[in-house]
Amino acid sequence: MSPRPPLLAGIDVGTTHIKALISDTDGTVLARAVRRTPVAPGHRLPADGVLAAALDALVECTDATGRPPDAIGVTGMAETGVPLDRDGRPLGALRSWSDPEPAPDAHSLGARLGSGALHRATGILPSPKVPLAKWCALAAREPLTAARMHTWAGAADLLVHALTGRLGTDATFAQRTMAWDPHHKRWIEELLAEAGLTTRHMPPVHAPGDPVGTVTRAVARRHRLRAGTPVVVAGHDHLVGAWAAGARTAGQVADSMGTAEAVLTVSATPPDHGAAAAEGMSWGRHADGEHFIVLAGMRGSGALVEWFCERFLTGVSSGDRYAAFERLARSLPATPSGLVLTPYPGGRSAPRPDPDATLDLRGLGLDHGPAELARAVLEGTAHHARWMTDVQATVCGAAPDSVTLLGGSTRLRVWTELKAAVCPWPTRVCAEPEAPALGAAHWAGAALGLDPAAATASSNPVNPGPTTADAHRAFHHDRFLAAVTPTSQP
Repeated sequence: MSPRPPLLAGIDVGTTHIKALISDTDGTVLARAVRRTPVAPGHRLPADGVLAAALDALVECTDATGRPPDAIGVTGMAETGVPLDRDGRPLGALRSWSDPEPAPDAHSLGARLGSGALHRATGILPSPKVPLAKWCALAAREPLTAARMHTWAGAADLLVHALTGRLGTDATFAQRTMAWDPHHKRWIEELLAEAGLTTRHMPPVHAPGDPVGTVTRAVARRHRLRAGTPVVVAGHDHLVGAWAAGARTAGQVADSMGTAEAVLTVSATPPDHGAAAAEGMSWGRHADGEHFIVLAGMRGSGALVEWFCERFLTGVSSGDRYAAFERLARSLPATPSGLVLTPYPGGRSAPRPDPDATLDLRGLGLDHGPAELARAVLEGTAHHARWMTDVQATVCGAAPDSVTLLGGSTRLRVWTELKAAVCPWPTRVCAEPEAPALGAAHWAGAALGLDPAAATASSNPVNPGPTTADAHRAFHHDRFLAAVTPTSQP
């Protein structure tokens, strides 16, 4: 009897949900499961709860396929992590990327070391979410915990540690700490020393597809897995999802649409560091460890849709709100609504960083109602994503070849249609809703000798009518950019 083809598992430890799936080597998803990411007060995530949810989702997938996976890959949110003691036990809850507490420490690092110099060395600008600022805050305000910290584990690293008993990470996570050199692929000792740390406190950084360890016998017994199964830290979810969706070579753009939104452009060479820093954008290596990427984020994306649903669709059950929202947005003509929404409920990080930028609506009249507001939310975020893509093209020195939309928010077809109408480049929608988890499964396959690039999630082109597209693209230059950058020229 010929051996059965391997099954590959991918787990995505996300901010809102933890997703697991099992696929075959061609990328066909055979089982999937979702759990809510548990939260605790103060931008914390209970470590035991996160691990239990992730393992429970994996077990559900294993039960559905009838046999355990042959390799496991883990991706997830960056910048979220927890200190571990000498025995590998978490010292409290995971500290979320969204925690604003380290803001003074981030400001101090930028003021003393120079934000531009830090960006050139690490690809990252100082902000409260970077782990280096978290470690400085830990040393200053929780000295007893800092003294007990033996190593740091990111959210994905922690799950891999639970599966294998070994700690390790990936360069795309390391480069989000603001203490990693993406040029030479090493920890920067001088920056770690700012928080009283050394390279000993950092997890080993593994090459793409290199397993951190294998599933232990005890874990295999408890969770119906196979002892000895290799486990890979696949990397930062935005990058891993982009890779799965086919954004792998220079000139390709991925727009990852979720609660927050991230746009990344792939480049064969490092970008213009100064231009990227001035625009509030980070840079680093792609999931393959070779190509480079420029990355920019927007908080007010799916979160604005959630806000609208909670405020204006109160009589609709939670399970029907997205469908009701789409019906509202689609009830209007496909041409621009005429409203300009600036999607910044808490400042703008990129382009042209502006902490004082606000969520604003211009052009509102007495004849407008909920449908126009729903459309304005989608139009404003679509215009901002186009702006991020334009600026990344300048930073990378070349216009995009294509844009691939991916993530849970692509389920709103009216939104993807608007994105394609605003965007002047060929636009596709990734058909796999959990592209990061599928990408993690692909990179797990590398531990078995499989080529992670052999399979790509299918995608579908979005082709807006030329009249609609011309109207939205004119509106982008004449109205949206004029509102967010008063000094810019169309």
